[in-house]
Amino acid sequence: NARWAGGGEIADTQAWLLADPGGLAAPQNGRPLPAPVTPQPASPTLMDVLTKSPKAKRVMTCSFVLPKTHRLPDLLMWVIALTTAVGMAGINFVSLLVIEYSLKWKFDIMQRVIDSYGCAMGMLLLIGISVCVAIAGATIILWYAPKCGGSGLPEVKCYLNGSHVLPSFFTVRNLFARIVTSILANVAGYPVGREGPTVTIGANLAYVVSHRFAMPYLEQWVDLSPNVSTLIVDEERFAHATRINVAVGGACAMAMLFNTPIGGLLYMFEEISPSAWPVELTFRAVVATTVCTLVSYTLLGMVDKEIREFVIFAWIPDNKEWSAGDVPIFVAMSAFLGVVTSYHTRMMLEVGRLRQRWQARIRWRRFGVATETVLYCAICSLVSGLISLLANCRDIGGSGLQYVRFNCAEGQYNPVASLLVNTSHSSVKLLFSGSNEGELLYNSSALAFLAYFALNVGLAGLPVPGGAFTATMLLGGLFGRCTGALLREVGLVSAVSGVYAVVGASAMLCGFKQMAAAVVLIVVQCVNDFSITPVVMLSVSVALAVNRKMNEKGHDEEQIDRKGLPFLEGEVPRNLDGSSAYELMDVLPDQAKLRRHALKYEVEAALEATREESRTDFPVLEGTSCIGIITRAHLTATLQSLEAHTSTSAPSPLAGPGGSFSVGETRMRRLPWLRCSGFSLAPLADDHHDRALLPLDRIMDPTPFTIVEDMPGPRLYALFAKAGETAAIVTSRSGEFRGIITRLGLIKSARLLAKEC
Repeated sequence: NARWAGGGEIADTQAWLLADPGGLAAPQNGRPLPAPVTPQPASPTLMDVLTKSPKAKRVMTCSFVLPKTHRLPDLLMWVIALTTAVGMAGINFVSLLVIEYSLKWKFDIMQRVIDSYGCAMGMLLLIGISVCVAIAGATIILWYAPKCGGSGLPEVKCYLNGSHVLPSFFTVRNLFARIVTSILANVAGYPVGREGPTVTIGANLAYVVSHRFAMPYLEQWVDLSPNVSTLIVDEERFAHATRINVAVGGACAMAMLFNTPIGGLLYMFEEISPSAWPVELTFRAVVATTVCTLVSYTLLGMVDKEIREFVIFAWIPDNKEWSAGDVPIFVAMSAFLGVVTSYHTRMMLEVGRLRQRWQARIRWRRFGVATETVLYCAICSLVSGLISLLANCRDIGGSGLQYVRFNCAEGQYNPVASLLVNTSHSSVKLLFSGSNEGELLYNSSALAFLAYFALNVGLAGLPVPGGAFTATMLLGGLFGRCTGALLREVGLVSAVSGVYAVVGASAMLCGFKQMAAAVVLIVVQCVNDFSITPVVMLSVSVALAVNRKMNEKGHDEEQIDRKGLPFLEGEVPRNLDGSSAYELMDVLPDQAKLRRHALKYEVEAALEATREESRTDFPVLEGTSCIGIITRAHLTATLQSLEAHTSTSAPSPLAGPGGSFSVGETRMRRLPWLRCSGFSLAPLADDHHDRALLPLDRIMDPTPFTIVEDMPGPRLYALFAKAGETAAIVTSRSGEFRGIITRLGLIKSARLLAKEC
């Protein structure tokens, strides 16, 4: 908009030039003609948001806002959040039905073959079906969507932390591939759960929806010259809006999986950390998780299903009584599981590291990894079947719970097969139950614990989209059930072993994820008995305290470090004590220091020199002072616009010798008083575009965050971690440019200092 100061003087010459795109108005008596003020656009209606895309506004310079602000219409943000919630409900509905009917068919046909041809043939059939499903999943991941191997939680956590996501991670292609492969992984029988991939699916869906609806509001055309414009996206605003919606998508995923909207919100709160949690996110997440849960109920009701068939939830509370005499045992067991989960995490990371080293030596890597993944699926089915054969058949009790018969006669069940040849959430429900005391003996739980522990650790490093949330709950539940059943059998305790299973699951889960409040709430809601809250909180406190003494970070955080993903801890690392901003500066090549009006080949050289380090921010200098910061995306968009203009434009009737455009020069002759306005009209030559001057001052951030070189490292770190800054200019006390510190560079410096320490 053209702004006018008192007395008729131009407050912004560039804005006035834009207001008269057809030709400059002649001044009258040394004063310019007033330009009409463009009216502010009205807030969009719901129909506008759903059916119309606003045109990118045309400006002379980019506009910038504070970090952690998006300035998008409130209605637009609600449309994105609710669309994500409904979409996640639909995805979960399809996934649940496909997994249920596939597993039911798989186990039914296995049981019929066992009854007709013996246990060996039934196990071979089980292995054959699992291998076929595993082949389909491995093929999709390795040849179609390589980034869908694993849970995806480390990448999601880094994005929510404020770092840029990996290229092509949140795409429509990966979204559909992850949905399909997550279903296949559970049907194949890998020792995984749906939590990690489902949270990533929710984040991916939210990102795609945000890109579709929010991007048109964040684009602006910037005129680089009278004949060249470039389309610029306000990356900071888009990133902040998208991170809010990604968190909503993750919360909806956890809310569906455990039938706990508040649990989903609290889970994402601990994943993000309070320092990066926007104020507006809380209410949006509450509404979105509620809508997602209600839509899930409605969809399941349409096919005569209930949510209790698919989640760990006791609709009728059973016996969960405990006494003061159980508390010392709870404490001892939780402390021991804190040690167990610490070694469990270390073993998974070590197995993953060794597997990656081995896979790197394979000549035909994709075929080798696919073969290993499929063979491991066969091993999982084989081990589960063989361990189940070691159990003694038992008569079906009066609890009414569903067990797996496997090799047993009619009216009997195999207790180990009920825990291993079953879905993880079904096994956890059996362990948590207080009405099936005596139906799962301690030896059965011990066998299942050892087998599942080994299989879960051995899975690390394979491209299987699975989560370890339910898997660690199952491991802790197995150990707790074994402990409670053994102590009850020898007469040391009177509490049912289901209580010990709940305590064990809480201890194992909190140690693996290094979460506290979310684990307590989710586990307590799973058993539908808030009277057990004190012992669950006690278990979590003891196990987490022991685990943190042994492991500084949880499994996801360790994976972030090993993958080299950009993640900034909320608290200042101790190894930064005594450091200064000068010591933490990025290693900046000379080519990356750009001028205010840079030549095209200089910009290309800056991008090429920093391609390997993926630098996203470049300083713009004028003399020895820094006048702004420009991003890689803005530079790339500018070069693309120049190339497009050069390849499509024809010589103008107003072109000078050699075809160079001279409209700017003509207007300068008409208005000599504009020569001192600072408005650069250097022509972007069509035939000499490599020597064209690019006015970077129009697409840069002219007010970068600036610090002196003596600033202490911990103080600087806190500004990046809590204030949301992505780059800072380092200057001397007299204002001379010293260097730049980017978020990625600060992360690398902190990790390097940690290794040196």
